Amino acid sequence: MESAPNISRVLHAQPLAVETLQASLHRVGRTDPTRTALVEGDRIVTYAELSRRVAETAESWDLLQRSVVVLSGDSCVELIVAYLSLLEARHVPLLAERVDSVIDVWRPAAVVTCRAGEQMHVVPSAREHQHGREQALHPDLALLMTTSGSTGSPKLVRLSSQNLISNAHAIADYLRLTADDRGITSLPMHYCYGLSVLHSHLVSGASLVLTTASVVDPCFRQAVTDHAVTNIAGVPFTFDLLEQSRFSDLNFPSLRFVTQAGGRMAPEMVSRWARRLSEHGAELFVMYGQTEATARMTYLPPSLVATCPGAIGVPVSGGRIRLQRHPAVDEPGVGEIVYEGPNIMMGYAEHPDDLAKGHELRELRTGDLGRLRPEGVYEIVGRVSRFVKLFGLRVDLDHLERTLAHLGVVAVAGNDSALVAAVLCGQLDDSGMNADQLRRTISEQTRLPRRCIHIVDCDVLPRTASGKVDGPALVTMAAAASAHEVAQPASAHHVVAAVFSDVLGRDDVGDHDTFVSLGGDSLNYIECGINLEALGGTLPQDWHTRTVADLEHAMTVSTRSRVPRLDTTVLLRTFSICAIVATHMRLHRFPGGAHLLLAVVGYNFARFQLSISTTRARITSGVRTAARVGLPASAWIGINMLIAGGYSVGALALVNNYTGSPWRREGRWQYWFFEVFVQLLVLSSAILAVPALRRLERRAPFWFPLVLLTPLLAFRFQMWELGDHYNYLFRTHTVAWLFVLGWAVHQATNAWQKLLVSAIAIASVPEFFGRNQREMFVLAGLLLLTWLPAIPLPRPIHRILGVIASASMWIFLVHWQVWPPLDAVLQREVAYLLTILVGIVVGWTISRATSAIGSAVASGEVTRHGVATRTLKFRTRQIELEALASMRSS
Repeated sequence: MESAPNISRVLHAQPLAVETLQASLHRVGRTDPTRTALVEGDRIVTYAELSRRVAETAESWDLLQRSVVVLSGDSCVELIVAYLSLLEARHVPLLAERVDSVIDVWRPAAVVTCRAGEQMHVVPSAREHQHGREQALHPDLALLMTTSGSTGSPKLVRLSSQNLISNAHAIADYLRLTADDRGITSLPMHYCYGLSVLHSHLVSGASLVLTTASVVDPCFRQAVTDHAVTNIAGVPFTFDLLEQSRFSDLNFPSLRFVTQAGGRMAPEMVSRWARRLSEHGAELFVMYGQTEATARMTYLPPSLVATCPGAIGVPVSGGRIRLQRHPAVDEPGVGEIVYEGPNIMMGYAEHPDDLAKGHELRELRTGDLGRLRPEGVYEIVGRVSRFVKLFGLRVDLDHLERTLAHLGVVAVAGNDSALVAAVLCGQLDDSGMNADQLRRTISEQTRLPRRCIHIVDCDVLPRTASGKVDGPALVTMAAAASAHEVAQPASAHHVVAAVFSDVLGRDDVGDHDTFVSLGGDSLNYIECGINLEALGGTLPQDWHTRTVADLEHAMTVSTRSRVPRLDTTVLLRTFSICAIVATHMRLHRFPGGAHLLLAVVGYNFARFQLSISTTRARITSGVRTAARVGLPASAWIGINMLIAGGYSVGALALVNNYTGSPWRREGRWQYWFFEVFVQLLVLSSAILAVPALRRLERRAPFWFPLVLLTPLLAFRFQMWELGDHYNYLFRTHTVAWLFVLGWAVHQATNAWQKLLVSAIAIASVPEFFGRNQREMFVLAGLLLLTWLPAIPLPRPIHRILGVIASASMWIFLVHWQVWPPLDAVLQREVAYLLTILVGIVVGWTISRATSAIGSAVASGEVTRHGVATRTLKFRTRQIELEALASMRSS
């Protein structure tokens, strides 16, 4: 922990001796001409080149007098040159995301648009001269920016050169930026936080990687690695995206620190990210600022994150904070945060005449309520404007939001007539409440009548341009929902959304959902893929991870003339179940199908289960998967025990592969595959529920299964022995290597990795079964899955193979009881075909029966824990659909 004297010193620090942005740029360009300033793709711009281009562009501005110039576009070299050259020429850039929202009010002399890979586009404006007089600009005015969240509002923040310079140096000071540092444009330049990254790096002689890619885009990660980026900036929404994707592990050797600002991030998330970064030798800086203070007012030293994860920290160099009592708050020690420092704006501008005004503020009333902690750091406890008054009752929205977080509420907003609580789709159901119960809970806490409390269930929270939750938009959504009590799916008009909704039993499919995020797995994958292919177009191979909107577009632009590609796992499932039945009926001896299916199970486990980002969701998915496969198998075995006998209690409990007697042969090993499947799934889910192991898997997705494979191969080659040898082909520890090998096959993404898993398969499969035919069947399937994940086949064949693969579990379950009586009265080939058909019919019948039951009760609540829109149709159909095949993964 940083000592009290050091904290005190920081609290009362004096402004740094600074130089202007342009002076820093030209100084570095002269003293070290080859030093890199900007990196854009393969393009490198040195400080000398940037200094020269800025000077040349500044002289080229053909404007009659000092003017306002609207500037917008991508984070690219041209945008930075345009911005710095306008400052150099003492024009006033107005950085805006949407040009139309400012051009009609602020009389710009020109509108400049910069796009990556394109030349600067300048459009002169005659508006200034149409007003019949020159526009008066104060001599100190350097920059205009829209206020945080002021979408469409004409109000601007007036900033001086001193504001920009002092804050840039203060940020560089506490981040300890040097010429060896390299940042990356993870935030747009029209956002004050993103612009401050540029300023602080330039005054430090550091460099900046320019990219327009999202932080969850593989291109962004590649840029961080290729260019040895040392720091990344993010707002809370940035970290939410990382949490929901497979990019939450920021394991980069070059990374020194990550900064977070732009809104409050939950203390538990701050702690979690600080720990993650610390494991890789990096630090997390939590910061607090506003556009009105140029960018940053405080920062939390990384040494205090562990003890004060909810704090905003200490003032930046040259800044001071005092807490002013507010009439809305009676709590001792709590007051409005008032900031004083050289980075405070000159003032607001709401009309062009305001641009002639000078410095109007000595201090900034932030509107945030805070207190000073014993550690000497400040923390925010609420916001003055986050109080609403309804029916004479004052409600603290921030406090209410925190107290409702454990119920799945992610945002609370309101006005003088309504209070709105927002939950993300599915979270309310997980909390054990429905909308009415949540409304009642809020009413009890606030004493407000329930009629003015609204619950909004949304796919994605509406956000402002800066990434903050858009409260007014939530209120508008609530009003629209009230007018239409029965809401339709977000994208019901989309054919892709309609397929997802039907196959997955979800009535909440949105444009940003994916097959995996909606709970899809290897069983739904077949049915969903077939139905999508039937719509026309060609499915991309990664369709299960694409959003609804993206997938619909991809299928729209594709053509039917292309031969569609069938997922290899579907082909292997079909051939395996057909081979299993043929072998058991002694029609043709073709053993090995069930063991090949274990490898396919591992492949799909990696494809679907490992896409789930949170530990809780993975555990829930694993347990649900085991139940949805194990329960139908156990129920079928139980029915046969009651009718004909022949099965043990161990078989009923799906542990007969370990408890079965070698002397009891009747029904002894018929359902060993289901036993191994359930046991493997539970064990794998448990392994990945351990945070340290999950981090290792994310860090080394290919090597992790290979490490797991090492002890399992010891069992396979009988270097280690556990239990009797009589049923080694059916015990989990002796066949699990096939599952993990399939897992590794999916994670092999390049040629050398595929060669390695192929070599392991070639070395491991032979002599395991003692039958060459069986071994060659399994080995051929593994190699096919490794090198050819999809196979071009005519569309009609897709439907036939898909139907058989989807029904493979039911075929496996019922064929033992179906084929003997058929074989007794029919030719064996006919009995074989009818056995396959009976399995398909059983699966289809159960599917339709559960759908009919669901439709009958669809108008009511399913359970006391479900919302009204989650009906029995969803639950029962999910169970049946996800138990349709013999390999099951989530």
